[in-house]
Amino acid sequence: MGKSQRDSFLQGQWKTNFSIQMLIYAIFGVAFYLLLLPHALPQFVDIKVGKVSRETIISPITKIDETATKLAQDRAVESVDPQYTKNEELTNSQIEKIDLVFADARRIIADKTLTEPEKIKSLKDAITKELPEEFYYKLVRTPENELTDLRLTTRDIVSDLLEEGIRTQELASKKDQVDRMLVISSLSSNSRYLAREMARYFLIANELYDQKKTDSLKEAAKDSVDSIPIKKGQVLVSSGEVVTDDQYRKLTEMGIIREQTNFLPYVGLLLFVALILAIFRFYVQRFHSFVHADNSQLLLLISILLLTLIGMKIVTLGQNLEWSTVGFLAPVALGTMLITLLLNSKLSISASLILCVASSMFFKGDNQFLFDFRFGLIALISGIISTFALDDVKRRSAVLKAGVLTSSISMIVILALYTLTPTESDITQLFQSLLFGFIGGIFSAVLTIGFLPYFETLFGILSPLRLLELSNPNHPLLQDLLYKAPGTYHHSIIVGNLAEAAAESIGADGFLARVGAYYHDVGKLKRPQFFIENQIHRDNPHDKISPNLSKTIILSHPRDGVEMLKVHRIPKAIQDIAAQHHGTTLLKFFYYRALEQSNGTKVIEEDYRYPGPKAQFKEAAIVGIADCVEAAVRSISKPSPSRIENMIGKIIRDRLEDGQFHECDLTFKECNTIAKAMAATLQGIFHSRIEYPDDIPKGGK
Repeated sequence: MGKSQRDSFLQGQWKTNFSIQMLIYAIFGVAFYLLLLPHALPQFVDIKVGKVSRETIISPITKIDETATKLAQDRAVESVDPQYTKNEELTNSQIEKIDLVFADARRIIADKTLTEPEKIKSLKDAITKELPEEFYYKLVRTPENELTDLRLTTRDIVSDLLEEGIRTQELASKKDQVDRMLVISSLSSNSRYLAREMARYFLIANELYDQKKTDSLKEAAKDSVDSIPIKKGQVLVSSGEVVTDDQYRKLTEMGIIREQTNFLPYVGLLLFVALILAIFRFYVQRFHSFVHADNSQLLLLISILLLTLIGMKIVTLGQNLEWSTVGFLAPVALGTMLITLLLNSKLSISASLILCVASSMFFKGDNQFLFDFRFGLIALISGIISTFALDDVKRRSAVLKAGVLTSSISMIVILALYTLTPTESDITQLFQSLLFGFIGGIFSAVLTIGFLPYFETLFGILSPLRLLELSNPNHPLLQDLLYKAPGTYHHSIIVGNLAEAAAESIGADGFLARVGAYYHDVGKLKRPQFFIENQIHRDNPHDKISPNLSKTIILSHPRDGVEMLKVHRIPKAIQDIAAQHHGTTLLKFFYYRALEQSNGTKVIEEDYRYPGPKAQFKEAAIVGIADCVEAAVRSISKPSPSRIENMIGKIIRDRLEDGQFHECDLTFKECNTIAKAMAATLQGIFHSRIEYPDDIPKGGK
């Protein structure tokens, strides 16, 4: 859960408005982009083709030479021959057509009812009209016994040639091959002519161009080509060397040449920031819904990140003073500490990743690489350590202790880094780095203590530290309650214990519930004698006044309490608990007394209900239940576990039926859990004791 928040300058629909949420993310994205931009642009050189280079230029990174790689791939693709696939269906279809044609020809030629011209016409219709006229005159006069040999010869020639596969561009040569195949035929010259014409006619291209197969082989050939890299540290141009077109191309592709039209670094950083922003938004939406659903909490998170980034940016100015490791001084832990205290530790860990990326870019100095992992590593470790150190903070001094711990761990990591990179182990620089690392954590802690109250006030956040201060019995309001309304004070303490146990049992903020309970009845300080817990050895003043006046006094104590809390600058969440703990419940005692004394006068029930509002959050509802339960159980003469449980159950049922929990999303299951937690706590308070007799019998020990 996030830290308690009930009031900020983003209220109502603005707290959940999607457009506002997108605007907050957009502002952060633009600011993040602008802060990183000067550190993301590459270092340029002034060089031209045909000119002598005045310096040796080395590749700062390993990058694929896209142009050279593409040329190699194109050569591989061009070496792939077009691919063809033989269509067996076409082959079989042509053979079947030959058989059908000869069957028709045999039938027509044998038909004695037809004249020769009629037979020729029928043959043209059965075969085709594309063959020469001579073909049909010879075919119609072919003896029946030669038709079988003619069919088989034609069939074999077509079948053999189609079986070999014929491409479109080969069709003419294959038809010429028919003549050579008929030379060895035993057919008569007449039948040989017919076989030639028939075979040439039935030969078709049955081996078709296979686009898919060709493309697949070309793609495989392209993939088989290894990428040609420009390796990190590779000399691109040597000093004194005349720059060639290819060298200039490589320098351009590496982004080393300054060109007015080169917007790639800007676009690259834009994509990088957009990706980080998208991942961060998805993470917040998926794992921190309380922030995603509340624009004020989202704005708090983004404000802390921007404050930290600006602080880091200011520190980068120190690198202009020959302090190359000044990045170890950056107040990265400021962001993680504030997020841990004001939101939660899990969110702080994820935020440290963003700060890690920023730190590694901010402090890369003259390094030609985009990131310097040393500063990113220190930032990440500082963020994680400070988060763990403050995860369960109990007092304000813990922030300084967390800063010292962060500084100590940072120094150990810095020492380890210098040990692992002996070539960079300049002793002066090492001591300088250790000093910066030591100051960095403590500096972050001091800034955290300084900025924390402003964030608490501006966003209405109740951090654990603020709650600790409010729970101090020496607080002026609690002191007034103790001396002016001692019964109410002790009642509030017990209510606090009940509320804390109940809230923690359902995952709500137990600390907030307890502190809220301490202050929920401070309004009774205005007229303490009118509340029964403060009437020890005193007459009840309500016996002497009308029910209408009594209810006016009783019903006003939540409002009076809110006014007093405002005067003492108590956070809004505590004010809300004081205002909402009774909700709009009915003041039954005085309502029924008014009915008894009405003498026929109409008594309006609504006038005897608390003004509300109903509980808007679970902790307020729990304090209201605990308040009623403590008073009710105190009235039981002999409290037993079953009586206590029954009393708690009845109180919760009455409030449920009265609709008091409709606006705080308290479920039936949570109500049962709350009842069990309160029963267990009360049984510990009102446990049975041995009742000792007044006189000890004789002989007793």
